[in-house]
Amino acid sequence: MQRARLIFQDGAELTVAVAPGQTLLEGALAADAPVRYDCCSGSCGSCVVQCLAGESVVDVTGKMPVNADELAEGLRPACLTRIKTDATFELPYSLHDAPSLPSKHSAQIVELRRGAPSVALLKLQLDRAEDFVFQPGQYVRLAAPGVGEARAYSIASTATDLPLLELMIRLVPNGTMSRWLQETAKVGDRVKLQAPLGSFGLDDRATRHVFVAGGTGLAPVLSMVRSLRGRGQPALLCFGCTRRQELFYEQELAALAASMPELEVRIAVMEGADIDLHSGTAVSLLRREDFDAATVCYLCGPPLMVDAARKALSAHGVATKAIRAERFQPGG
Repeated sequence: MQRARLIFQDGAELTVAVAPGQTLLEGALAADAPVRYDCCSGSCGSCVVQCLAGESVVDVTGKMPVNADELAEGLRPACLTRIKTDATFELPYSLHDAPSLPSKHSAQIVELRRGAPSVALLKLQLDRAEDFVFQPGQYVRLAAPGVGEARAYSIASTATDLPLLELMIRLVPNGTMSRWLQETAKVGDRVKLQAPLGSFGLDDRATRHVFVAGGTGLAPVLSMVRSLRGRGQPALLCFGCTRRQELFYEQELAALAASMPELEVRIAVMEGADIDLHSGTAVSLLRREDFDAATVCYLCGPPLMVDAARKALSAHGVATKAIRAERFQPGG
């Protein structure tokens, strides 16, 4: 029997026993430790933690939420990690002021519109919001009538908007959810949710925040940016889309920046940039002077963008521990 010391973002600690053959996640759940998880198979990345000390091995599968470089830096998916000695792990969220446990909810569509040809903007109203407590950066699993398997989508709104939830959904050719949204869904339809889920979120220890988002990866970082209102902490949002015609939420971001003096918004497109837009990717908008020792960076978008952002941030001198990424890649 080995012991795993869990250190939370707020400094709180728990120690759990992990039996031979158990994964770190299984040991934590057996001890009723409030760790976050979802798929339990290495797909979603909700249970990724940082190994600070001790020996551990990772069951390499076809679905890995961390790459080889991140493994070398100590990042571990708890659902695939087995410890060989007593070990210490850091979790990217607080023990206290935690969100509600994931549970089933029902909701009604109150708004459905196209943000761009490939993006649907969906607004839902929960039947009951009293027991729904989420943190900016988390996601829901949405089950729609006739779609079959539920799909995961990040929440773009904040807790102050409840009982309303805002989602940004990329429309995928031949995707079952995408077809439902384009051909069947309408205001008034009812859906089911499993939520809240995920461990992507703000680091409360930071005093400056830099967000890099690609496409509908804007949703979770937008929730985090909105939640910073009134804190007086400087923030930078770098947002990119592939083509000018695929760009969405441009006016809303301009209004948000106008209402938050501490927020700077930069937008880029790879094709079709005009006088008001940068030409390039969201990553190309980053500058070395954007970072200081108290900056934490948050990444969400296509895997290639996230990898490119990690490399760019490293080149700008940002430490690995100051970089957070949403790892879940939803289906269509």
